[in-house]
Amino acid sequence: MNQRITGQSITIAMIIGVSILIFSCFGKTSQATFYTLSALQKGDVRDKISQKISIAIGPVTIPPEMDRPQIITRDHESRVTLSEFHRWAGPLQEGITSVLSANLSTLLGTDRIISRRHENIFPFTHHLVLNINRFDGQLQGDVLLDVTWIIQKSSNPEPLIVKRSVIHEPVLSNDYNGLVAAQSKALSELSRQIAVSIRTIRE
Repeated sequence: MNQRITGQSITIAMIIGVSILIFSCFGKTSQATFYTLSALQKGDVRDKISQKISIAIGPVTIPPEMDRPQIITRDHESRVTLSEFHRWAGPLQEGITSVLSANLSTLLGTDRIISRRHENIFPFTHHLVLNINRFDGQLQGDVLLDVTWIIQKSSNPEPLIVKRSVIHEPVLSNDYNGLVAAQSKALSELSRQIAVSIRTIRE
């Protein structure tokens, strides 16, 4: 009798041990990593724009497949992959708007560039509107930023400037850190192109 009980106890103990081992191997969930886009470093600007010019950025539209927290990569021209474990820390549209605002303020030497959501802070003379067609890439390739952008007076919806920028940036480290860094560089190049056009605006 005692031997039977002892055998049953050993069997139960083995089952419990195996269950704990299986749970420890497969029960752990991977933790998501969150990313933000980076703005240009501030520096001295010799040719500052007039403080009479103030610009509201927005709306900024992005493709529906990008309007989600997961970072997407493109492994084929018509096929994208969503990463559940690599995500944006906040809404992508807001991140793009914030970085463009910071970049243009740095490049043009002014603090009078801000998101359209905050246009009640001070009156704006111009609006910058962006329609992003593509903003994705491959981990072992390039990032592509394809965007049409418009500058218009706040008092007149007729566009002053309409341009399309198609920018490629290599993903140097072939991982998500490298992908986001390349996307930030693409936004920096876009900001430089926009800044050139803003300098042509007359008060």
